[in-house]
Amino acid sequence: MAEALDEKESMVKVFADEEENHGFWSDLPTELLSSIRSCLVSERDYYIFDIVCKSWKASPNLRLQLQFPIDDYSRLHESPLLMSISKRSGRYNFFHPLHHTYYMDLPELLNKKILYSKDGWLLVMGGKFAKEKQVFFFNPFTRKKIDLPDLPPDTAFTKFSFSGLPTSEDCVVVGIMNLLSLMEIAVIKPGEDDWEIEDVDFRETDENYPVKKFCISSNPIFVDNYCYCLDVDGKVAVFDPLDDCENSLEFYGMRLSRRQRDSLIQSFMVESDGELIAIFLSSDGRIG
Repeated sequence: MAEALDEKESMVKVFADEEENHGFWSDLPTELLSSIRSCLVSERDYYIFDIVCKSWKASPNLRLQLQFPIDDYSRLHESPLLMSISKRSGRYNFFHPLHHTYYMDLPELLNKKILYSKDGWLLVMGGKFAKEKQVFFFNPFTRKKIDLPDLPPDTAFTKFSFSGLPTSEDCVVVGIMNLLSLMEIAVIKPGEDDWEIEDVDFRETDENYPVKKFCISSNPIFVDNYCYCLDVDGKVAVFDPLDDCENSLEFYGMRLSRRQRDSLIQSFMVESDGELIAIFLSSDGRIG
């Protein structure tokens, strides 16, 4: 009997502690809650934060109240910006690792798809209708737009890249559609009238590096005017977009092991100071 009473008293104490702690968390200063909220990134983070209690959900987000300083954005180019669109407000958020996160209203990008970004410019596709394949460059800071010819309606290019500033005469735009051993490559320079489209069959390219299939995993990367593509298996294809793509195509790298391929979720390739870096994300959260 005594043991039962002790257990009951212990349970009552636990519930009392929980109520006391709950009161403590709900009474945090609004300034502190706003500071915490401004560090959140994903929609899941916001959801978890908001369901704690009413006071947490009502706290303002200081970060989203900072409109992008259009007149003075040069200092923000010291580091790359991560751009995302808010599903709640439709605004575009720019995450800066050293400064605040800013927002910007960009009606020019309504119902458009961002294909690639580089040097402050976005490569964008979209028109008034879903099947339209209007392609253009857009600078969100200056609002300058550079139109490119429409892609043919019967094409399905999914991976894009461009070599540099679209205002430069040396800028090259590449679009790729890849299916197993076949690849369709579209190439254009700003100011030209039409896309140059070439079909490539990997089985007829490099005899010293036989490739049965090649599935590009992410957008291609330009380095020294050559275009590099990462395969889901870890291989790399490189070609000169201004030359005969099929004849200039070469393959490098070693295929990932069966175990590595089975656990692979996503893979990317980026350029840093003229060097290529491949990033592999596995199902257990490891990055290699």
